[in-house]
Amino acid sequence: MSPVLLPPRRPPREALAAVCLCALLLVIDAGVVSRTSVGLVVVGSGALSLATAIAVLPAYRAGRQWTACAMSLTAAAVSLLTTSLVEGTVLQRTPGWAELVSLLTVLCLACRYGRPLPLMLSALVPFAAVVRLGGRAPSLSYLPGLDRLDGLFPLLPAAFALLGAYLRTEDGRRRTAAERVRHSERLDLARDLHDHVAHYVTAIVVQAQAGEHIAARDPDTARQLFANIEKTGQEGLAAMSRMVRLLREPGAEQQAPVAPSMTTVENLVRRFPAPGQHAWLNVEDDLDPAAWSPQLARSVERVVQEGLTNIRKHARSATTVHVQLAADGDRLVIRVRDDAARQQRGRIRFRPSGFGLVGLTERVAELGGELTSGPMPEGGWELAASLPMK
Repeated sequence: MSPVLLPPRRPPREALAAVCLCALLLVIDAGVVSRTSVGLVVVGSGALSLATAIAVLPAYRAGRQWTACAMSLTAAAVSLLTTSLVEGTVLQRTPGWAELVSLLTVLCLACRYGRPLPLMLSALVPFAAVVRLGGRAPSLSYLPGLDRLDGLFPLLPAAFALLGAYLRTEDGRRRTAAERVRHSERLDLARDLHDHVAHYVTAIVVQAQAGEHIAARDPDTARQLFANIEKTGQEGLAAMSRMVRLLREPGAEQQAPVAPSMTTVENLVRRFPAPGQHAWLNVEDDLDPAAWSPQLARSVERVVQEGLTNIRKHARSATTVHVQLAADGDRLVIRVRDDAARQQRGRIRFRPSGFGLVGLTERVAELGGELTSGPMPEGGWELAASLPMK
């Protein structure tokens, strides 16, 4: 097989701009310093500072805090030694623009990414080096309009340190926001997984348990139960496949066909009854499901689904199940009731997970609704939710 030749990667524009800026600063320094060994030291110190500024950012992003700190301290120490050499020999006409820009960049990055102890070392020494750079250009203080230049050097590092602290705060806010989004996505996924798995698996287990007891005395009903188990299993696999496709394929959620909410609720109620049970759905005439928001429609489906699943789990003796959707002012009230006696509840062999009502409560609360669950005075159990329709 012949090798595949990939086109060479072009460097990003930001990198090209940074290289051009570094070259420009070095040219400026080389053009104004004296043609002596001291001038070469100034240019060399500027080149070292620029290299440090370029290398520090990848070190911070890779988590090598002390490596970045060591590079910052080295560049700042060389700058301080160069300043002492310049002050003791000649009146230099430049503070070293490459050093100034680089040390300010290093200071800003330290305040943005540094941890407490490396931050103190990485910030204090470059801060002092920038302040000392003012001693390299004493002649500028006699020029018109630049007589206050000496006071600028203490302000510049302070301003860049504040800039780094501001960027650090913004990074923290973005991380917090991203974590909230990830947490919300995990909760949605956990709720959806529970809703689908619990609904279909509960139906399969209940029908299998019923078939085990009636197989000998009523073979026809048992065969129907096993056919229902097969159908429910296939529907569960199809639902899980849809969820996996939505997770794996970007944009699949917008392309997936969505059944009307009332159609889904009607199907849930219609497929619910086991032998000896009856399920009824009453929808108030004034309700307009077509006007519901997608979030409201989805929550209605989940409330009905969770209510029916809990009846399958814990109310095996129920003979009548009643699902009611009605308007109460500007709120939609969903009720899922059964007529099982309280002392007969919980006999079916299920270990409660505790996540169903927790996830449903969270889903309802996100829409500004309320969820209640408990026994009714006349007997039976009711799961009720009140959701704002606007």
